[in-house]
Amino acid sequence: HRVAENEKVQQGVEKVQKGLEAAKDTGKVVMEKAHEGLEAVKEKTREWRAGAGTVWEKGRGSIQRIRTEGVSAIAWRGSAKDTLAMEEQWKDIKVQGAEELSVPARTEHTCAYHVSKGSTLRWTFRVKDYDIGFAVRMRVQVWGGSQEEEVLAMERYDNNDTISGSWVADEDRTLVLAFDNRYSKLRAKTVAYIVGTEKPPVFVEEPRPEAPDPQRPVV
Repeated sequence: HRVAENEKVQQGVEKVQKGLEAAKDTGKVVMEKAHEGLEAVKEKTREWRAGAGTVWEKGRGSIQRIRTEGVSAIAWRGSAKDTLAMEEQWKDIKVQGAEELSVPARTEHTCAYHVSKGSTLRWTFRVKDYDIGFAVRMRVQVWGGSQEEEVLAMERYDNNDTISGSWVADEDRTLVLAFDNRYSKLRAKTVAYIVGTEKPPVFVEEPRPEAPDPQRPVV
Protein backbone atom coordinates (compact mmCIF):
# COMPACT_ATOMS: atom_id res chain seq x y z
CA HIS A 1 0.00 0.00 0.00
CA ARG A 2 2.85 2.36 0.90
CA VAL A 3 4.65 1.47 -2.36
CA ALA A 4 1.53 2.40 -4.35
CA GLU A 5 1.36 5.77 -2.56
CA ASN A 6 5.05 6.42 -3.29
CA GLU A 7 4.45 5.68 -6.98
CA LYS A 8 1.52 8.13 -7.04
CA VAL A 9 3.65 10.80 -5.40
CA GLN A 10 6.45 10.10 -7.89
CA GLN A 11 4.00 10.37 -10.81
CA GLY A 12 2.66 13.64 -9.40
CA VAL A 13 6.20 15.06 -9.14
CA GLU A 14 6.92 13.99 -12.73
CA LYS A 15 3.72 15.70 -13.95
CA VAL A 16 4.68 18.91 -12.18
CA GLN A 17 8.18 18.73 -13.69
CA LYS A 18 6.73 18.15 -17.16
CA GLY A 19 4.36 21.06 -16.62
CA LEU A 20 7.27 23.29 -15.61
CA GLU A 21 9.30 22.20 -18.64
CA ALA A 22 6.32 22.87 -20.94
CA ALA A 23 5.83 26.30 -19.36
CA LYS A 24 9.54 27.05 -19.85
CA ASP A 25 9.33 26.02 -23.51
CA THR A 26 6.20 28.13 -24.02
CA GLY A 27 7.84 31.10 -22.31
CA LYS A 28 10.93 30.65 -24.47
CA VAL A 29 8.82 30.61 -27.65
CA VAL A 30 6.93 33.73 -26.51
CA MET A 31 10.23 35.53 -25.73
CA GLU A 32 11.70 34.50 -29.08
CA LYS A 33 8.61 35.72 -30.94
CA ALA A 34 8.66 39.02 -29.01
CA HIS A 35 12.37 39.42 -29.83
CA GLU A 36 11.71 38.64 -33.51
CA GLY A 37 8.88 41.20 -33.52
CA LEU A 38 11.14 43.84 -31.95
CA GLU A 39 13.91 43.12 -34.46
CA ALA A 40 11.38 43.38 -37.31
CA VAL A 41 10.25 46.80 -36.03
CA LYS A 42 13.89 47.94 -35.71
CA GLU A 43 14.64 46.73 -39.23
CA LYS A 44 11.56 48.54 -40.59
CA THR A 45 12.65 51.73 -38.82
CA ARG A 46 16.15 51.38 -40.32
CA GLU A 47 14.60 50.90 -43.77
CA TRP A 48 12.40 53.98 -43.32
CA ARG A 49 15.38 56.09 -42.25
CA ALA A 50 17.52 54.83 -45.12
CA GLY A 51 14.59 55.39 -47.48
CA ALA A 52 14.10 58.92 -46.17
CA GLY A 53 17.72 59.80 -46.86
CA THR A 54 17.38 58.27 -50.32
CA VAL A 55 14.26 60.35 -51.03
CA TRP A 56 16.17 63.55 -50.13
CA GLU A 57 19.14 62.55 -52.30
CA LYS A 58 16.97 61.38 -55.21
CA GLY A 59 15.23 64.74 -55.18
CA ARG A 60 18.62 66.54 -55.19
CA GLY A 61 17.51 68.18 -51.93
CA SER A 62 19.42 71.27 -50.86
CA ILE A 63 19.16 73.70 -47.97
CA GLN A 64 21.39 76.69 -47.29
CA ARG A 65 21.79 79.54 -44.84
CA ILE A 66 22.07 83.03 -46.30
CA ARG A 67 23.60 85.46 -43.80
CA THR A 68 21.33 88.51 -43.77
CA GLU A 69 22.80 91.96 -43.22
CA GLY A 70 20.04 93.89 -41.47
CA VAL A 71 16.31 93.74 -42.14
CA SER A 72 14.26 96.27 -44.09
CA ALA A 73 12.05 98.79 -42.29
CA ILE A 74 8.87 97.10 -43.65
CA ALA A 75 9.87 93.70 -42.27
CA TRP A 76 7.73 91.88 -39.71
CA ARG A 77 4.57 93.85 -40.46
CA GLY A 78 2.48 90.91 -41.66
CA SER A 79 3.81 90.36 -45.18
CA ALA A 80 6.20 87.43 -45.58
CA LYS A 81 7.18 88.63 -49.06
CA ASP A 82 8.21 92.04 -47.70
CA THR A 83 10.08 90.53 -44.75
CA LEU A 84 11.97 88.04 -46.90
CA ALA A 85 12.43 90.46 -49.85
CA MET A 86 12.10 87.57 -52.29
CA GLU A 87 9.97 89.23 -54.99
CA GLU A 88 12.61 89.06 -57.72
CA GLN A 89 13.81 85.51 -57.02
CA TRP A 90 10.25 84.17 -56.92
CA LYS A 91 8.80 85.83 -60.04
CA ASP A 92 8.75 82.54 -62.03
CA ILE A 93 7.62 80.31 -59.15
CA LYS A 94 3.99 79.48 -58.37
CA VAL A 95 3.59 80.57 -54.74
CA GLN A 96 1.67 78.00 -52.67
CA GLY A 97 1.90 79.81 -49.34
CA ALA A 98 3.40 82.98 -47.86
CA GLU A 99 2.78 83.88 -44.26
CA GLU A 100 4.07 85.47 -41.10
CA LEU A 101 2.96 83.37 -38.16
CA SER A 102 3.57 82.78 -34.48
CA VAL A 103 4.49 79.25 -33.41
CA PRO A 104 3.53 78.88 -29.72
CA ALA A 105 5.92 77.30 -27.20
CA ARG A 106 5.83 73.48 -27.01
CA THR A 107 4.13 73.18 -30.43
CA GLU A 108 4.99 72.86 -34.11
CA HIS A 109 3.35 74.29 -37.22
CA THR A 110 3.11 72.05 -40.28
CA CYS A 111 1.99 72.71 -43.85
CA ALA A 112 1.57 70.05 -46.55
CA TYR A 113 2.13 70.52 -50.28
CA HIS A 114 1.43 68.21 -53.21
CA VAL A 115 4.38 68.15 -55.60
CA SER A 116 3.86 66.53 -58.99
CA LYS A 117 6.59 64.37 -60.54
CA GLY A 118 9.45 66.44 -61.93
CA SER A 119 8.35 69.66 -60.18
CA THR A 120 10.54 71.46 -57.63
CA LEU A 121 9.28 72.52 -54.21
CA ARG A 122 11.09 75.66 -53.02
CA TRP A 123 10.95 77.34 -49.62
CA THR A 124 12.50 80.32 -47.86
CA PHE A 125 12.00 81.26 -44.22
CA ARG A 126 13.40 83.35 -41.40
CA VAL A 127 12.71 83.49 -37.66
CA LYS A 128 12.37 86.91 -36.04
CA ASP A 129 14.07 86.20 -32.69
CA TYR A 130 16.10 83.35 -31.15
CA ASP A 131 15.76 80.21 -33.30
CA ILE A 132 13.26 77.73 -34.77
CA GLY A 133 13.48 74.05 -35.68
CA PHE A 134 12.77 73.05 -39.28
CA ALA A 135 12.20 69.61 -40.81
CA VAL A 136 10.88 68.08 -44.03
CA ARG A 137 8.69 64.97 -44.00
CA MET A 138 6.88 62.93 -46.62
CA ARG A 139 3.27 61.83 -46.12
CA VAL A 140 2.68 58.27 -47.31
CA GLN A 141 -0.40 56.08 -47.35
CA VAL A 142 -0.19 52.94 -45.26
CA TRP A 143 -2.71 50.33 -44.22
CA GLY A 144 -5.22 52.04 -41.96
CA GLY A 145 -4.36 55.64 -42.85
CA SER A 146 -1.27 57.76 -43.51
CA GLN A 147 2.01 58.41 -41.76
CA GLU A 148 4.83 60.93 -42.09
CA GLU A 149 8.37 59.75 -42.78
CA GLU A 150 11.41 61.91 -42.15
CA VAL A 151 13.08 63.28 -45.29
CA LEU A 152 15.21 66.02 -43.73
CA ALA A 153 15.90 65.75 -40.00
CA MET A 154 14.93 68.62 -37.71
CA GLU A 155 17.63 71.24 -37.29
CA ARG A 156 17.50 74.57 -35.47
CA TYR A 157 18.18 77.81 -37.38
CA ASP A 158 18.78 81.16 -35.70
CA ASN A 159 17.59 84.68 -36.54
CA ASN A 160 20.87 85.69 -38.21
CA ASP A 161 20.07 83.69 -41.33
CA THR A 162 17.47 83.42 -44.06
CA ILE A 163 17.07 79.76 -45.00
CA SER A 164 16.36 78.61 -48.56
CA GLY A 165 15.85 75.05 -49.75
CA SER A 166 14.52 73.00 -52.64
CA TRP A 167 13.60 69.43 -53.54
CA VAL A 168 12.59 67.79 -56.85
CA ALA A 169 9.80 65.18 -56.76
CA ASP A 170 10.84 61.80 -58.21
CA GLU A 171 7.14 60.78 -58.10
CA ASP A 172 3.91 62.55 -57.21
CA ARG A 173 4.56 63.28 -53.54
CA THR A 174 3.04 65.07 -50.55
CA LEU A 175 5.73 66.93 -48.63
CA VAL A 176 5.23 68.37 -45.15
CA LEU A 177 7.29 71.35 -43.94
CA ALA A 178 7.45 71.57 -40.14
CA PHE A 179 8.41 74.61 -38.04
CA ASP A 180 9.22 73.02 -34.71
CA ASN A 181 9.11 74.99 -31.45
CA ARG A 182 8.35 72.02 -29.18
CA TYR A 183 11.70 72.38 -27.40
CA SER A 184 10.87 75.91 -26.23
CA LYS A 185 9.15 75.89 -22.83
CA LEU A 186 7.99 79.53 -22.73
CA ARG A 187 8.77 81.50 -25.90
CA ALA A 188 6.58 81.68 -29.00
CA LYS A 189 8.55 82.24 -32.23
CA THR A 190 7.55 84.47 -35.15
CA VAL A 191 8.39 83.00 -38.55
CA ALA A 192 8.06 84.42 -42.07
CA TYR A 193 7.99 81.82 -44.84
CA ILE A 194 7.21 81.50 -48.52
CA VAL A 195 6.73 78.19 -50.34
CA GLY A 196 6.16 77.50 -54.01
CA THR A 197 6.42 74.97 -56.82
CA GLU A 198 8.30 75.26 -60.07
CA LYS A 199 7.46 73.05 -63.03
CA PRO A 200 10.29 71.51 -65.06
CA PRO A 201 11.28 73.50 -68.16
CA VAL A 202 9.55 72.37 -71.35
CA PHE A 203 11.92 72.08 -74.29
CA VAL A 204 10.26 72.72 -77.64
CA GLU A 205 12.23 71.46 -80.60
CA GLU A 206 12.24 74.00 -83.39
CA PRO A 207 11.45 72.61 -86.88
CA ARG A 208 14.53 72.33 -89.01
CA PRO A 209 14.49 74.12 -92.37
CA GLU A 210 14.01 71.70 -95.25
CA ALA A 211 17.06 71.04 -97.42
CA PRO A 212 16.60 72.24 -101.00
CA ASP A 213 15.67 69.52 -103.51
CA PRO A 214 18.47 69.31 -106.11
CA GLN A 215 15.95 68.15 -108.74
CA ARG A 216 13.70 71.18 -108.21
CA PRO A 217 14.74 74.35 -110.06
CA VAL A 218 15.31 77.36 -107.87
CA VAL A 219 12.88 80.16 -108.78
